Amino acid sequence: MSRTFLANLCAAVLMTACKKASPARPRMEIRPVTGNIVQFIPGADQLPYCLIYTQSDKGVTRQMTMTQSNQSVPCPAGEPVLGLRFRLPGDEGRVKVRVLFSDQRLQAAMLAEQVVEMASPAFNPMNLRLPGRVLLESLDYLPTEEPLVIVGEVVKPLTSDGGSLRAPR
Repeated sequence: MSRTFLANLCAAVLMTACKKASPARPRMEIRPVTGNIVQFIPGADQLPYCLIYTQSDKGVTRQMTMTQSNQSVPCPAGEPVLGLRFRLPGDEGRVKVRVLFSDQRLQAAMLAEQVVEMASPAFNPMNLRLPGRVLLESLDYLPTEEPLVIVGEVVKPLTSDGGSLRAPR
């Protein structure tokens, strides 16, 4: 083998080894529909079930994935959770979205109490002592308040002559 071939081979091996790792894809995407209405879209290769909680700057904690069975919900990748849109009140400030992915259904009510008690930046699923495999995704979102729509309000007087307003007769 020639030295040129060996040098090229070594260069190719080094370049392959030195490639930067691709950034980790988020487990959950918050897709805005309007300023304060969002959809939660799970990323690829996530655990099959999830529970979503939000914690606002004002200290309000909400369980977003509330169901009749009061258990975690199926979260197929690339589809909106429960096929729904969720409202995040804009007047409560920035929210921390906590998503718990799990390999089995979890009891949501019991877990909600613990999430409220642990509402802090140091939130960790290990402290919850949950069965099976559980992953946490924490995301920040700043909802904006939508303008209030008043049904039945007259917007502008109607005119029939191209926009000029006539004095009443």
